[in-house]
Amino acid sequence: MNKLITLSVGIAMGITLALLSVLCALTFALWPNTTLDFFSAFTHGLGHGAIKSTAPMSAGRVLDGIVGLGLVGLIAGVVYASIYNAVASGRRYSQAAAGKQRPPS
Repeated sequence: MNKLITLSVGIAMGITLALLSVLCALTFALWPNTTLDFFSAFTHGLGHGAIKSTAPMSAGRVLDGIVGLGLVGLIAGVVYASIYNAVASGRRYSQAAAGKQRPPS
């Protein structure tokens, strides 16, 4: 198994979540009720209409969401890659000890 570069995975995850945040903001700006209905499907039909904000969308709030989700993605990606590398490394050594493969050089 290949070792993941933790920062690269974190950056990729951060960019991915930031882009999803932009897409979400755009769809909510264009079709607010349809977007809420769509995300209600992900939460097993819980109605999100009650939590709909009455404040208008502002560029600052959208930017906060983009940056916030980007940072969450960065941290999640680094944690994911670190755990993956630890698990993959442990499996390589346990398989080598069992004689199934040679230890990495």
